[in-house]
Amino acid sequence: MENGYSNQDVLKFHREIDALNWQFGGEKMRYYFLHRSEFLPHAVVSRGTQIARLGASPRADLGAFVVDSRYGKMALDEYVQIAPVNGLICLHHGRVVYERYPRMRSFDRHLLMSVSKVFISLAIAQVEARGLIDTRQTVDFYLPELKGSGWEKTPVQDVLDMASGINAPEEEDGFTNPNHPYYQYEASLGWLPASGQAQYSTYRYMTKLKRKDPPGQRYEYTSVNTFLLAWLAESLTGLPTHEIISRKTWCKIGAEADGLLSMSKSGAPAAHGGLCTTLRDLARFGLLFTPSGRADRSEAVIPAAYLAKIQTGGRPGLFDHGPTGPSILQRLHGEHPRHQVDQWDYVLEDGDFFKGGYGGQGLYISQARDLVIAYFGTPFDVSMQTHELEWITRQVVKAGLFDR
Repeated sequence: MENGYSNQDVLKFHREIDALNWQFGGEKMRYYFLHRSEFLPHAVVSRGTQIARLGASPRADLGAFVVDSRYGKMALDEYVQIAPVNGLICLHHGRVVYERYPRMRSFDRHLLMSVSKVFISLAIAQVEARGLIDTRQTVDFYLPELKGSGWEKTPVQDVLDMASGINAPEEEDGFTNPNHPYYQYEASLGWLPASGQAQYSTYRYMTKLKRKDPPGQRYEYTSVNTFLLAWLAESLTGLPTHEIISRKTWCKIGAEADGLLSMSKSGAPAAHGGLCTTLRDLARFGLLFTPSGRADRSEAVIPAAYLAKIQTGGRPGLFDHGPTGPSILQRLHGEHPRHQVDQWDYVLEDGDFFKGGYGGQGLYISQARDLVIAYFGTPFDVSMQTHELEWITRQVVKAGLFDR
């Protein structure tokens, strides 16, 4: 998509897209993911003054690599053209070795959805490195407003690991049923039509959630955990979430564009999924976790303890308890991760780790291979069938193309 949308396209999408149908595939969803700030308030995540230039060493063997997919076996180049892929980039040793934009422009700021979550876990790691928080402590110790709520006596680490036991499961009914507690969370942010308790600010709504399970027992994905972490970071730093990301991370990666963070009308951040960036800037963020990205930095953006925690600090048994682990095993065609930790979806046995987002967003990092793979996507239609780049990434990595 080299030329973007026409004025008639823009008018049509603004007539057709509403607070509910943006999430259900097709051209409306893709337009919305590429132009989110036209529909909701956004705060600017300011970049630094210097752009980090990315060198390029294109590799034809990557485009020609034959992948297995639901469409059959075909070259990666062919796959990204026929699958619901909007953009794909690979950085190896800090250089761009593969980059394609079949359904977006390189400078478009695409909605990251849940890939946004690892920016929040990093924010917690950064305040932890400053001695401002102990993740073994309970969340109500730092946020007294949570006393008497379902969050009371829940360790911060259990919230980081999607094991808080809070009663707001992120399930299909939670996106369509106005009485569901997860629906009410997203409605409070303006992401779904207002209903019921959505009249509250998101912060106040957090204090009304109830407990479903004991904390630390089940890996059950729900984005209310991420919002609570953002609230913690805001309370400890005195800064809004977009300023925390900007000052501590975004202005240090050499981004080529400001990021955008979706906000509610009352000023609450959509910390769980509302960040919008270019594909290259997401890859620049990923570089922070690799040897190339950490070399020659006068200031470590990623605390060493956070890197070590990702690799060895997870709880392996937690992955197999709760509904989230089995769904991940399906996407990986049975390959079993080592653990999940700090909002990352999983860490594999070889140490590579991954964060995905609704509709087909992904960030894959391999410290051992000095590799970053990032991609965007939106389903073609209401079937919501996404691309298979999560599995295809493992096919490419296991083939040894990045081992040399």
